[in-house]
Amino acid sequence: MSEQDQKTKLGKPTPFVLAVNICDSIIRDETTKKVSLIGLFSVIRATNFPAVHPLLHIYAALTNGHGKYKTGFRFVRIGKDEEKILPELNGELNFANPLQVVEINFSLRNLTLNQPGTYEIQIICDGSIVGQRKFYVMPMKRMLNTDGTEVK
Repeated sequence: MSEQDQKTKLGKPTPFVLAVNICDSIIRDETTKKVSLIGLFSVIRATNFPAVHPLLHIYAALTNGHGKYKTGFRFVRIGKDEEKILPELNGELNFANPLQVVEINFSLRNLTLNQPGTYEIQIICDGSIVGQRKFYVMPMKRMLNTDGTEVK
């Protein structure tokens, strides 16, 4: 029996994550309610560490929810010493019916990234990770000074 089947028998089903995106900005048209994600990315480059990313936006879409869920977003650095990089952001999602798509978007200012590596945004509903999105933090390579076309 699959984990999803067990959850259905024991309680309400787990929501399904349709998308998790990281971008520079999010625009929602007030007339159509459509969302535009501007400047999608999955790599952050930094010249020094710890690095501070000034502003990023997170967009997530979930469906197959049945009622209310305690929901959280956790930011971690993946590796042998998994590290939470922010306090978990918590709230509540309410699905009117399982076909509804619930969209969440929020911004983060001055996100501190202590070292290069693989990081992950985890979406948690009622205590279980239901989706995640990896992103990478890399050192920026410095350009060498040149005189014309020759490298010294």
